Amino acid sequence: MSRTMPTIRNVVFDIGNVFVRWDSLAIVSAAFGLAGEEARARRHALFVESDLWRALNRGEMTEAEAQQAYVDAGLLDPAEAERMFAEVYASLHLLPDTPPLMERLADSGYRLFALTDNVTEVVHYLSKTHAWWSNFEGVTVSADVGCLKPDPRIYRHVLETNGLLAEETVFFDDVDKNVKGATKMGMHAFVFTDAAQAEIDLRSLGVELK
Repeated sequence: MSRTMPTIRNVVFDIGNVFVRWDSLAIVSAAFGLAGEEARARRHALFVESDLWRALNRGEMTEAEAQQAYVDAGLLDPAEAERMFAEVYASLHLLPDTPPLMERLADSGYRLFALTDNVTEVVHYLSKTHAWWSNFEGVTVSADVGCLKPDPRIYRHVLETNGLLAEETVFFDDVDKNVKGATKMGMHAFVFTDAAQAEIDLRSLGVELK
């Protein structure tokens, strides 16, 4: 029995490590001049062990409030906090192969959306910096929804807010657990490694690109 090919109408992209680089270890290394185990330990303290970065991504504080919270928690002094957040922006290097794929999808008639665990101020910066951002018909940001992937609520939000059917939607994210979260909601989903592989994945679902 032949398998029926799904009808894909919508493509939802993560942002970090899909359109722009996100590397918290590199941020720590550049901000504090650290390398090796020292850099990994500092990254763990600032981004992994502490909930402050996740709270910022959940929209529970502004970027300025988060900087002060890091200082109040004794994790950074004021100058270090300023350097770290400056380096967050400096580190957001464009991944140049993804926007052309996005343009081809748009030209082929597919609806495009973003779903990102992200900071309000960073999203504002990216939306004003990159012309490709305007191709997104809708953007779901963790800081607006108040939860992070793979919480089912954030996938439900992108589907319901934009009137999308899960079975007609494919999602790309660089983190496997986030991909699995999308599939649990009935979406098609792939781990994003690069634009070339994403095109292969899209074609496997019957997506036709100009």
